[in-house]
Amino acid sequence: MKFSTYIAKRFMLGGKGAGASRFTGWIAIIGMAIGCFALIISIAVLNGFELQVADKIIGFEGDLRISKIKSGMDQDVYNYLKSDNNVSQIEPFMERKGVILTSNNNVRMVSFKAVSFEHINNFYNLGLDSIILNGNIPQIFLGTLLAERLQVEVGDNIKIMSPIDSPIQIGLPRILNAEVAGIFQIDVLDYDDRIVFIPLKYGKQLFLRKKSVDGYDTRLVNRNKVDTLKEEMHAHFGLNARIESWEDIHQGLFDAMRMERIGAIFVLSLIVLVAAFNLTSTLVLVTYQKIREIGILRTLGASANVIKTIIIKQGILIGGIGAVVGLLLSIGIVVLQNYYGFLPLPQDIYAFSKLPMVLSVWDVILVPFIAFLLIILSSYIAAKRAMLIEPKEAVHLEK
Repeated sequence: MKFSTYIAKRFMLGGKGAGASRFTGWIAIIGMAIGCFALIISIAVLNGFELQVADKIIGFEGDLRISKIKSGMDQDVYNYLKSDNNVSQIEPFMERKGVILTSNNNVRMVSFKAVSFEHINNFYNLGLDSIILNGNIPQIFLGTLLAERLQVEVGDNIKIMSPIDSPIQIGLPRILNAEVAGIFQIDVLDYDDRIVFIPLKYGKQLFLRKKSVDGYDTRLVNRNKVDTLKEEMHAHFGLNARIESWEDIHQGLFDAMRMERIGAIFVLSLIVLVAAFNLTSTLVLVTYQKIREIGILRTLGASANVIKTIIIKQGILIGGIGAVVGLLLSIGIVVLQNYYGFLPLPQDIYAFSKLPMVLSVWDVILVPFIAFLLIILSSYIAAKRAMLIEPKEAVHLEK
């Protein structure tokens, strides 16, 4: 064991009978542990919510969307996607703002999405266990909030129309009688209150001004390659089509969530900063309590740099204990929550049954980096103060 490390351990928290320095030292340890614990838990929860929201959006939207296709090129786009081995599923769609009318005279403006109902449950994660299709009448799927506003249930008859697709300048648009075939619950964004799925063949009948499909939703074999495939499709189609990933479509939402995470890290780092200030005061107090011992060490030949190293190592030992304890406790909580889910969430408020927690390697690296950076900084400040002690004066001082 190095000389400076040995002395740092002997001086740690002021040694036996240290009094105030021992108390403030334990406060510094506890504060550092709480700060690191809060940082890890908050980052894990924010990551968990972001991942859950992303999974729900991907389940509802797909991995890549090809839209704004140049007139006459929709079949070429479909053939390209069909030949790409990285694309596992392709779903053509049409979108249009429209109106729903119920027998109770409830009216609601919605967004119609016309897709193939034969594959709807395989492609879109609507949370519907089974779907019974009736080809003789248009069937629709709508969200729980929209169903509550319209006061409809599965099996009820409603009317749908697209006012913008009126066949003549003066007259009523085409109206289709439809049946509510299913009610989904996504609990993310406003999907449950806005989106209505209708069969693609009836969408073509309703949206008279559309000449072809609006685009294709796709699912990839490997979702991690979404950026690479997007660039390849950009290079292939150029300005003839718009290529968007699920993250591009909802970029504002995920940018806001990332800013929220950065803000949480900054605010909670203040706990670690306060603990670091307390650590500085502890080290300065210990230095004055051990001022005679430091003077003796200087008289016996210890250089100012050795004294500086002793104080810094002492600070690392005190702060490091708190940081490691906080990290281990928080990581343990995250692991237990992922395995046992002992922290539930009320499902009538949240879309998840348990508090989601996710940690990445970078998160586990970031928090100790912040903690030890502040620990070293506070220790260095205290060490600079200790270096001002003159050997001749220190050896004559009484405690």
